[in-house]
Amino acid sequence: MISAALLLVFAVTAGTWGAAMLTQSTWTTSAPRLAIAAWQALASSVLLSLLALGIALSIGFQHVRGDIARLFDLCAENLKHGYSSPGGAFLATLGLATAGVLLGRILWCAFRVSLQDRRERRARVAVLDVLGRSDIVPGVLVLDHEAPYAFCIGGKRHRVVVTSGLLATLDKREIDAVLAHEAAHLRQRHHLALVTCRALFGALAPFFPAFRAAMRHVHLFAELSADDCARRQIGARSLRSALERLAVLPSPTGAMAASGSDVEQRLRRLDDNAVTLRSHVAIFTGLAIATLVVIPLSLVAAPAVAMAWKGICLIG
Repeated sequence: MISAALLLVFAVTAGTWGAAMLTQSTWTTSAPRLAIAAWQALASSVLLSLLALGIALSIGFQHVRGDIARLFDLCAENLKHGYSSPGGAFLATLGLATAGVLLGRILWCAFRVSLQDRRERRARVAVLDVLGRSDIVPGVLVLDHEAPYAFCIGGKRHRVVVTSGLLATLDKREIDAVLAHEAAHLRQRHHLALVTCRALFGALAPFFPAFRAAMRHVHLFAELSADDCARRQIGARSLRSALERLAVLPSPTGAMAASGSDVEQRLRRLDDNAVTLRSHVAIFTGLAIATLVVIPLSLVAAPAVAMAWKGICLIG
């Protein structure tokens, strides 16, 4: 029962206070790739905690207790004592129902988001391959359109797309900066990160409102990460001038574009020549992110591990 209570407290704390702290953190713009990982780890940690909570409560069923004891070669009576809860069968039933509903929602969100993303990408690639020309800029599809657009579509059949209006509007350095930005999206597989976050946040949004607005932050971090790559390759000045010309245009639905939202913040960041995190700070942050996923697993395993450590039961 103690493990279940701790899991509930951790899930609620991480899903509310933890999400609020991550939203307000200032280090995220200095390390956008770590920031994306932090949001993914936070959401995964909350989901794991809730699933583990349901499993811990369901061990109140006698036959489940025995199965776990045989699986880990532990003492059934000591496991019963370590995992038992005052609510008995009622809490066990509630735990199973909670775990089942949550797992079903996670699988449904993952299936729905993945299917929708795959269909949209296939449809867009099919249309772009018909309308675009690949003989103007190597490795890039060029659409005949007067508006200056540039975007990419991830996946196995990835595409970088620009319009003839963009080629006519920007100079060579600016075009190189835009293409470097889009290539960074593909190289860092931001389309997978966005799909994963959509599934995780979608599963949590009904229970934790903070995750309803989290996708906006992840989109921004993906753009900042691509900006960093383009700035290192081409320079901040060319990227900034290109972004200013594209800023008035919205991003195409389902695509990652050099134009789009949060442009003012991206421009300020280029002007400020944003400082990256020091190596030891980045390492510490990475360890903290990994810890988020380990905590719920540790909490649910704590009673069994404690018994084995004290010699009450032997593992193996």
